Amino acid sequence: MSDEKKDPSPMKNPIAWVFRASVLLLGAVIALNVAIAYLQPILPWIIGGIALAGMGWLVVAIIRWRRSRW
Repeated sequence: MSDEKKDPSPMKNPIAWVFRASVLLLGAVIALNVAIAYLQPILPWIIGGIALAGMGWLVVAIIRWRRSRW
């Protein structure tokens, strides 16, 4: 048997847990800001494409629903 100690649970040290959560949140916020900054010039095209795809899906769903009633 080995004398190695297992790493303590991260929940036992609340300061380390809060620090890791804060660093993770900060990284996510920075990544989101960078992504928005780079996508801002083409964002209307992305939104338009999503809206167009949604409308196409809705039209196909309505046509299939009307045909299935017969």
